[in-house]
Amino acid sequence: MKKLNLLFITLIFAVACGNTGETLQRPHEHLDFPELKEFNIPEVERFTYNGIEFFLLQDDELPLVNVRVIVNGGSWMDPTDKVGRASLTGTVLRSGGSEQYPEEELNELLENRAASMESSFGLATGSARMDVLQEDFHELLPVFTDWLNNPLLPEERLDLAKTQQQTAISRRNEEGSNVASREFRKLIYGPESVYARIIEYETLANITREDIVSFHAETYQGSNMMVGVIGDFDPEAVREQLKEAFGVFEEGTPVDMDMPEVDYEFEDGYYFAHKGDMNQSQIRMGHIGGYRDNPDYAALQVMNQILSGGFSGRLMQRVRTEQGLAYGVYGNYSSNVRYPGVFFAGLSTAAESTKKAMEATMEQIRLLQEEKVSEAELEETKDRIFNRIIFRYDSYARILNEQMQNYNLGLPEDAFEQYIEEVREVTVEDIHRVANEYLQPENMKVLIVGNRDLIDDQLEEIGDITEVDITIPRPAAERAAVEGDAEAGAMWLEKMASSILDDRPEFEAIVMEGSQYIQTPQGEMAVEITSRTQFPANMNLQISTPMGSQEIDISGGSGVVRMGGQEQRLPESAVESMMDDLKRNPLNLAMNAAQLEALLIDSGENEDLLTLYIAGDYDVTLHIDPELELPVKMEYSRFDPDQGRNVDVTLTLDNWTLKDGVRVAYDQKSHADGEVQSRTEYTDHTIE
Repeated sequence: MKKLNLLFITLIFAVACGNTGETLQRPHEHLDFPELKEFNIPEVERFTYNGIEFFLLQDDELPLVNVRVIVNGGSWMDPTDKVGRASLTGTVLRSGGSEQYPEEELNELLENRAASMESSFGLATGSARMDVLQEDFHELLPVFTDWLNNPLLPEERLDLAKTQQQTAISRRNEEGSNVASREFRKLIYGPESVYARIIEYETLANITREDIVSFHAETYQGSNMMVGVIGDFDPEAVREQLKEAFGVFEEGTPVDMDMPEVDYEFEDGYYFAHKGDMNQSQIRMGHIGGYRDNPDYAALQVMNQILSGGFSGRLMQRVRTEQGLAYGVYGNYSSNVRYPGVFFAGLSTAAESTKKAMEATMEQIRLLQEEKVSEAELEETKDRIFNRIIFRYDSYARILNEQMQNYNLGLPEDAFEQYIEEVREVTVEDIHRVANEYLQPENMKVLIVGNRDLIDDQLEEIGDITEVDITIPRPAAERAAVEGDAEAGAMWLEKMASSILDDRPEFEAIVMEGSQYIQTPQGEMAVEITSRTQFPANMNLQISTPMGSQEIDISGGSGVVRMGGQEQRLPESAVESMMDDLKRNPLNLAMNAAQLEALLIDSGENEDLLTLYIAGDYDVTLHIDPELELPVKMEYSRFDPDQGRNVDVTLTLDNWTLKDGVRVAYDQKSHADGEVQSRTEYTDHTIE
């Protein structure tokens, strides 16, 4: 009875309100909206002075002025052995200040005025900007141009920028999505292409202050610059101020922006990069794209929206929503002005769904060619494009930036308006034609980044796969040729092994307990440690500190740190460094003595000690007490990712203690480049 009454009341309410069934189902179609106010694009004033093209746009809503400078030139100009030069120039340009306003003075001046100045260089262009209150514009504009024209570019700031970049290099393999995007770009353009190459430790080390001074001088020429000003200003007054301030630059010669051509062949191929700490797979597939001046540009952009227009695109709707095969899936056919873009589809998926998700994404690309889109889908896609136009000009800054970019790239001022008109004319037949003309799903390169242990069976089903090495190259270590007595070296290495292992048979692991004293900027910090090690590459380390306990676990080439119920992956570089130390541990050397190549060499000033050099990947020198037949000191070179170079490690070993048939040095002290890093005092060890 209650249900009938409720239904009756609902029907009466619907009739009273004049609702029909259609109204209830689609109420938005019966709402009245006021007409949108017409948005008139403000006019941008332009003039040329000293070879510089100026763009002025008034905006008096806030008492602010923004100045943006664009210069042609970027990382594509970096010499092969000095990749990173442009990026470092942008960083050091800002951090170093100018001759008249060094770093600290410049920073203080800007802070007192609530102003900011920034600079950077990308692939093809560099930029600098100043944000300032309107009342301070006249005073700070000459400071801005002095900084750009007469930068100090100090050596110490270059060194700091290099150190920061070295840290970035050491961490570049942490995120699977970053690895996939980087390596896929190499597959399309080529690993040595200016459009895909990356900064390495070695190229970074080659860059000098003279290199960045030269690059700055080449790019910051008047005829190579554009300046945009937006904000609350008087046009007549600001023109004269800009001429005076930017008149300090030499007009010079513009950079030749004839960028290298791309040598690309359409062919299929499957590639795999192993990343052992992943439980998902990152997939990229595609081929070379096109140029912006293509007459089919508008049709290709509409095709993009149909395939991957956010949550409304086919990839998201069908691969993610309907089939549940991806956390995220997207794609794009990009068309650049100065070099060809890329067509690609990308997705992240659970490891167990790798092959199925990849095939589902490929299927959506093929369907664009095999079946014509419907008129309804085409019109809905166009509507989405048109509905976003309101955001195209949601700020004066966007308007100014677009006109500056169009001018710099040689596009007409109304390039976007022309594009919109062309979108209106795109037909179903156009989409079908460009999909078949420009997409080649049978000739795509497919890259999978994931954990081999989780997807090995799927990789076998895929078939012929090329391995992609994502190991971060280390700078080549300088090694002098070592000469010595191999026969005597083998004999003494065997004696050392027998003393450490005491003729004990093989064992699985060693557990050690003790205290470690670590040097920090605040002084020596003591921690309690318990380690369980399976040589040469697995270790579990329990650490008790004054701040709490943590656990480090290294296995299978990857590592995690656990603390307070949270788990975080260790950087690959940190894992490699710890594994280097494990490999050179005296116990591991003793266990593998029969396979090692040892030379007895001149002991130099250490006449009371014998010196063994272990060659190959170990590259370690042992100083042995002939009476104990045990090492008392070890020396080797270890790569430090934070410094981007090899450091000389010295490990002193004392208080050798025998238990369970194995001797361990209970007192150890580690030095790096002569500086004490840590000392360890073990209290017990157990063999498993």
